[in-house]
Amino acid sequence: MSIKVGEDTDSSNSKARVVVSAREGIIEIEGSELFVADQLNRLKTVICQVVASSAKWRSAQESVATAKPANSTLAPQALEKFANLYTQADGKLQLLKDLPGNNMANKTVNAALLVAHANALMGAEHTTLDTIRAVCKEQACHDSNNFSATLKREKTLFVHSGSLHITLSPAGRERAASLANQLNTSN
Repeated sequence: MSIKVGEDTDSSNSKARVVVSAREGIIEIEGSELFVADQLNRLKTVICQVVASSAKWRSAQESVATAKPANSTLAPQALEKFANLYTQADGKLQLLKDLPGNNMANKTVNAALLVAHANALMGAEHTTLDTIRAVCKEQACHDSNNFSATLKREKTLFVHSGSLHITLSPAGRERAASLANQLNTSN
């Protein structure tokens, strides 16, 4: 969250400007000093709510990012069966095979399936979109304009928990396990 207050003194006309950016939600007020002060008083409640909700969102995002899988001590053993497909380096999951798919959207869905499958093996219920995005970038299939929309379309495979993470649906678990087994056994 950032608040910028600027003042432009132009001989007899004093201008003021306020920008409130609660994670780029942006409320911008510009005009005379009196006008800006009046608008700030009118919007005080709204601005406080935006700032508070942004702080709650950031806090929730940080707690999800720092949360460890329930059985993180079992993580290496859980991935052993898929040693030809997954590895962990510096605490990050890496795919050892190229993603299958004939276009970027198919590869993105397959990346989400495989990452969520690996996380499920390690005891994590949710998979962050940032983790999936990182794998897509590594695999050269990240389409920044369509990434979220591609995953949101796959309602039979993923349960979307807000805009931060996904969980595999029963059909998604089945398809992810099948894909992981297929890639793990292929050369």
